[in-house]
Order: sequence, then C-alpha cells, then structure tokens
Amino acid sequence: MKILILPNAFKGSLSAAYAARVMSRCLAKKHTVRAFPISDGGDGFMDFFSPLDPHAKKIRLRAKNAFLKAKNTYFLMLSDGKTAIVETARICGLGSAKKEELDPMGASSWGVGEVILKAVRAGAKNIYVGLGGVACNDGGAGMAAACGAVLTDKMGRTLAPGAEPLLGIKKVDLGPLQKNLKSVRIYAVADVTNPLLGPKSSAKVFGPQKGATPEQVKRLDKAMARWAQALSRACGKPIAHTPGTAAAGAIAAGLYGAFGAELLVGADFLFHKARLERYFNWADLVITSEGKLDRQTFYGKAPLAVLKLAKKHHKPVLFICALADEQALKHQPLAPARLAVLSDFAPTLADCAAHTARYLQRVCKSI
Repeated sequence: MKILILPNAFKGSLSAAYAARVMSRCLAKKHTVRAFPISDGGDGFMDFFSPLDPHAKKIRLRAKNAFLKAKNTYFLMLSDGKTAIVETARICGLGSAKKEELDPMGASSWGVGEVILKAVRAGAKNIYVGLGGVACNDGGAGMAAACGAVLTDKMGRTLAPGAEPLLGIKKVDLGPLQKNLKSVRIYAVADVTNPLLGPKSSAKVFGPQKGATPEQVKRLDKAMARWAQALSRACGKPIAHTPGTAAAGAIAAGLYGAFGAELLVGADFLFHKARLERYFNWADLVITSEGKLDRQTFYGKAPLAVLKLAKKHHKPVLFICALADEQALKHQPLAPARLAVLSDFAPTLADCAAHTARYLQRVCKSI
C-alpha cells in the first residue's frame, strides 16, 4: 500500500518532523511511504521550510519569551539571503511553558519583535511570521513596541508589556516602527481564521488554553477591543473583525495593523508552497495527526486542510491524535476519516504525553 504521511506537531511532545520520522520508519517495513511534516503557521513552521531550502541558515539569538525572560531561539534565513522565516511558537511558545508560569494578562509578544528586528538587521527584505502556539494574548502589542512603536495611555505614559496595560491604551505612534522596517515586507501566516473580536475571538476561544480564567477572558476581550481601536486609528485599517487576526494570541492583529502585513491562511499557503496536493493521487491512504483534536482543528488548522484535499481526491484518511474532544466531533464529524486516539492505549494522560512516539508506533504497526 502507498501511504502519504502528513503529520502536524503533537504540541509539547513531538515535533511534526519527528512524528513523520517515527511513522515512516514503522510503516516503511510493509508499505511504500512518503512523509512530509506539515504546519499551519504554528508549531513546526520552520521545520516545514527546512526541507524546501536545505541551504537555509539558522540565525541564533537571545530573545524574551512570553514571560519576558531572555531565552535562546533562532530564525531561518533562506538561501537567497533576503527571506527570513520566524516561528512565534519558538519564541513565546505555549508548548514549552510550565503551567505555573502561565500569565495571560502579563504575557507578552515582545520577543517576536526582537527576532523580527534581528532578521531585518541581518538583511531580510521579506519576513514570513508563522503564527500559533503562543502563551501570550497581547494582540502583538509587545512585538510592535519592541520594533519601535510607542504605546501610551491618556496621560501620555508609555505602557508596560502585556495585555492588562492595554485596558488603558489611548494612542499608538507607528512612526519609529515604520522607520525601522522601511522597505521590508511582512507576511503573517495564520494557523486559524478567527477574527480578533466577536463570539470566536482570540480571548474566548484561545484564552483558556493560555491559563485565562472566565473573568480574565472578559478582561482580555476588553483589552483587545481597546487595542484594536487605538491601532485602527493609527494605521487607518479595520482590525477587530478581519479574519485571521486572532491567530497566535492576536499577534496577527498587530502584524496586520502595525506592520502592514499581508494575512495568509497558513495551511493553504504552506500546502501550495510545497505542492503537496500532487501526492494525493499517488496515495492509497493518507495519515495526518495533531496533539489534540478539538473545535480549534476546524478553524483552519493543517489537519483540516489534509481532510479537505483527501475528500477532493476521494482518499481514505487515518487521523491520529493524542486526545479527542467528543463534543467537537458531534458538531464537526470527521467522516469518512477514521480516528485513532493515542490516549486510549495509555494508562494515563501523563504517560501518553511522555511516550507519544511509542503509542504512535503501536498504531502504525496495526496498519
């Protein structure tokens, strides 16, 4: 049997690239396989680009994480020397955060701005920012400030990083940022299509996974509303209800408004970039994966793009996840795809997270 393997990352456990290797080694013993790690802009964004440009270089630096602690990170400079690939999940990621660290009102995207500036100073003229999997929900305000934007309250005082101070924002001066990024084009590669505000806002849908309580979700929504108003006045564009602006703790909103970025639907853009659709006719079976299958899967995540292409080409799909939200599946059935849930084979969720590769192999051996 010919099997096309298109895994997304198991956040906090396995990268998409490692999941692809695990499945390939297991399935290649009995089948013909082709494996490509996929991304939608979140975890694994740089891993996706590496095989497309083997001569790309990792540019290492220190940048602040979501909790404003300096950490080692890197971005990719493609072989043309003018195109940089930045992954927000590697800078202020949720997957690497400890539960006791989570601070949805104080966490910041500041480090993303530091990395963007470093890329510009290294010669980048085009910067693709992969959005998703972050521990902050500050609308990209910290990132904008790190690149020179001045955010002030009604008294003219500069705001501190984080979402909480945005409740008092009055004005955004984009002049210094625009000077620092002159002649640089930014592309925001979003992992979801949700708008910044509304019933499917960044705070309502993604705030709880960043540790936000119900009360904090309300405050985050208010902070994002005030940030959107101030940013719209500064850039002259509507922000609040533009599709995709909720991505990565609404960093997408900051990129779109403050940086003039072009918003791209991550899965569609990346699948087109790697020309992945051409392999569907070849395959007898398609396998995709992600850590948790829930309602977010159906907001534009990479596995959803796999399901759509498989349906288009009339190919059977095996969807492997560590956890599955049964409520989400009631509203968004996967049929005709089959589902394998790794936690069903593990004694505990902790064991499943610690030994994801082992349970992934177990599923593959049954194919």
